[in-house]
Amino acid sequence: MSTSVRRPSSRDKLLDAAASLVAEHGVHNLTIEAVAATAGVTKAGLIYHFKTRDDLLSALVERMMQEVDVLSRHMSSPKEPTVSLQASLRQLIDMTFDMPERQKTLLKNLLQANASHPHLIEPAQKLFMRSYAELGRGTESGLALLLAVAMDGLLLIDLLQLHQFTAAQRKVLRKSALELAQKLS
Repeated sequence: MSTSVRRPSSRDKLLDAAASLVAEHGVHNLTIEAVAATAGVTKAGLIYHFKTRDDLLSALVERMMQEVDVLSRHMSSPKEPTVSLQASLRQLIDMTFDMPERQKTLLKNLLQANASHPHLIEPAQKLFMRSYAELGRGTESGLALLLAVAMDGLLLIDLLQLHQFTAAQRKVLRKSALELAQKLS
C-alpha cells in the first residue's frame, strides 16, 4: 500500500510565503517582490497566480477564513455527519484559548489591513454570518449565540491587545465557557 503525500501547489507556496511575511512584518510591508523571494519564485511566477498585491491579500484572507471554518467545525467523520451544539461550542472555546501565537499575529495584521483595504472583510463577514446562523437554531440558540459572541469578543480583545487577562482569569473564563457549553443539548 503506497501513501502519497500531496505536495503544495505553487499557489499554496505563495500564500504560505505571504502569510509568513504578513505575520512577521504586517500587511503594509507586504510586497510582490518579497513574497516571490520568500517563495523562491520569480516575480512573473507570482503574477501568474496573483495579478496584484490586492489579489494576493484577498486570496490570503479567503484561505484563512476557510482554515478557521474547518478548524471551528473540526467536522464530520462519515460516522458522525453532524457535530452537536456542545461539541461545536467546545471547539470554538478551544480555538479561542489555544490559537497559536503565529496565527494570532497573522489575524491581527489582517485586521489592521481592513482599515486601508475594506473589501478584505467580506470573507470574514460570510464566515460569521454562516456560523451564527448555524448556532441561531434550536431552543437554546440565545445561549449558544451569546457564548460564541463572547469567545469572538475575547479573541478580539486579545488580538487588539485591549486587555491581557492573567493566566488565572483565562483559566476561569475557559472553565465557565465550557460549563455553559455543557448545559446545551
